[in-house]
Amino acid sequence: MSEDRRPVPPGWHACPVEPLPQATAMPALFAFGVTLLAWGIVSSFVVSIVGGAVLSYALVHWIGEIRHDAR
Repeated sequence: MSEDRRPVPPGWHACPVEPLPQATAMPALFAFGVTLLAWGIVSSFVVSIVGGAVLSYALVHWIGEIRHDAR
């Protein structure tokens, strides 16, 4: 990624360059788990269990990735 070094108008300050976090699939997996959990309430208890497992897995790994990026 190249840094954009445009001239800053007088009286303004340049924004500091901050690194972006790594892309992850955990938010989408978390949403899929919530969907399965809700779908299981309507259809089958087994689907709710699978949805809860997927949701838990995604949440634990998502928090782990956030904690790892914070270091």
